[in-house]
Amino acid sequence: MKRDQKAGLILMSPPALLLIAGFLLPLAFVAYTSLMPPRTFGFTGHLTFENYVTAVRESYWRPLTWSVFFALATTVLTVLISWPIGKALVRRSRRFATIVATMIAVPVFIAETVRLFGAHLFLMPKGGILAGTINYVFGVDIGSVLFTPLATLLGLLYIYLPFALFPMVLGLSQVPNDQVEAAQDLGASPWQQLRYIEVPIASPGIIIGSLLVFVLVLGATSESHMLGGQSAVPIGFAIEQRFNYAQDWPLGSALATVLCVITALLVFPLLSRLDLDRLFGR
Repeated sequence: MKRDQKAGLILMSPPALLLIAGFLLPLAFVAYTSLMPPRTFGFTGHLTFENYVTAVRESYWRPLTWSVFFALATTVLTVLISWPIGKALVRRSRRFATIVATMIAVPVFIAETVRLFGAHLFLMPKGGILAGTINYVFGVDIGSVLFTPLATLLGLLYIYLPFALFPMVLGLSQVPNDQVEAAQDLGASPWQQLRYIEVPIASPGIIIGSLLVFVLVLGATSESHMLGGQSAVPIGFAIEQRFNYAQDWPLGSALATVLCVITALLVFPLLSRLDLDRLFGR
C-alpha cells in the first residue's frame, strides 16, 4: 500500500467508525426489531413479517403517502422558488446579497416551534394576522387555510426553503458569466441558456438542496401537528405513536424501516449523479 493511501485510510477510519456506530448499527437494530413478534420488547423471539402485514392491513400507507407527497411537493416548490432568489444573490452586488441572505438565514437560528407558532398566528381565521389585516383594510373576510393540508405545505415551505436556497446559490456561483453572455450573443433563448448552461453546471447545488429538503420533510411532524391539525397525518407521527403511546416497538420499527427503504430508493440515484469535485472546483 502506498504511503498516501495508508495515510488516507488512517484519516478516514475515525469518521467511518463513527458512521457505523451512529448510523448503520441503529438502522440494523431497527430493522431487526421490526421482525420481532408484535407488541414485544424482547429480541430473542422468532422472526416474522407480521408487522409489515399489519402496516398494510391497518392502512399505514395513508400517512406514508402524505409524507411522500409533502416531501416531493416541498422539494419541487423550494427549488423553483430558490432558483430566481439564488440568481439574484449571485448576480447582484455583495451588499444586496448579504442583506437578503441574512434575512433568510436568521430565522434558521430560531427554534422551529417558535416559527411555526408565528405561522399559526399568521394563518388563524378572523383573529389571525393575515385575515385580520385584510378584513380591517379591505373589509373582506378571507377565512383561513389553517388545519388543512395546504397549511402544512405552507409551513414546510417556510421552514425548509433555506435548505434548498443556499446549496443552490453555491451551484449557481459556478456558472461562468462569459458562457451565458456568449450564448446570448449567439442567439440562445432564455430557455436554452437555462437548459444547456445554467442547470447542468448548477446541478450539484440543486441536487444537494433537493436531497436535504426531501429527507428532512419526509420525517417532519411539527408542521402537520401545529398547522395541519389532523387533516393530513404524516408517517413520522404514526411512528412516534407506535413507539410512545401504543408501546408497539416492532410495528414502529417496521414503519421506520419502510420509510428508510423508500428514502434510499429515491436518494441514492440522485447521489450517484452528484459530482462534488466539480462543485468544489477540483
